[in-house]
Amino acid sequence: MRTPAVFALMFVALTTTPLRVESQGLGGLIKKKAAEAAKGKDTKSDQGKTVAKDDGPIKSQFEKECGPLTPDALDRFLKGLQAELAQRREWERKRATTKPDEEVQACRGKEASGPEALKIISRGIVDGASTAQLQSAMNQNRLDLDAYLLKKCGEPASAYRNFDGNAARAAGAKAAGMSDECYDKIKEFALAFCSLTPAQQKTATEQGIRAPGKGRAEWVFSADEAKALAPRCGELVGPIKGTGYTLG
Repeated sequence: MRTPAVFALMFVALTTTPLRVESQGLGGLIKKKAAEAAKGKDTKSDQGKTVAKDDGPIKSQFEKECGPLTPDALDRFLKGLQAELAQRREWERKRATTKPDEEVQACRGKEASGPEALKIISRGIVDGASTAQLQSAMNQNRLDLDAYLLKKCGEPASAYRNFDGNAARAAGAKAAGMSDECYDKIKEFALAFCSLTPAQQKTATEQGIRAPGKGRAEWVFSADEAKALAPRCGELVGPIKGTGYTLG
């Protein structure tokens, strides 16, 4: 059965082709155009993004920069994620105990002139002490006074206005035994793979895959990488997103 696209091409050929068609004749031209329409011009280009055989064997691009993405590497990566998330949880715990800035300032002003504070800043300030001894005592007293005021008055909310994500990420990378760059790349790489459809993931584990990325870019996963990632998407996606990371 001829498709509407074939009939449309036949109409175009009949209305735009000169009466005399050299070499192949009108019938041959129509057959050629009909075959092209039935086959479709974009089929191969679309499959080429996901089927390995169209562009040759899929080779790891990730491995060139960060080493092979093995189950052991993912174990270490997960350890890093837990360390990063632990810093975020600790920050949130401390932020929950803060007090309004005005309240903390009033408390510190009052306590700084109280008897306990005066006792602290007087430690080691004695007659006959050398300049170096006095300076050392003053430095220590300042630290002790800050600790006392913190315990007595608490921390102001402004101290926890912004979470230091860079420090937490660095802690995660260190715990994973990876560079900051490769630690971040695994986040992106894993999220991209786990965003593939089940059919695409299955293809990836069998022969690797080239999947469309943002714009004209593409994601390249070797079969070995897919085999390492596929069974662990459930334990990877949640923690990665918990760090605040999302695909661009």
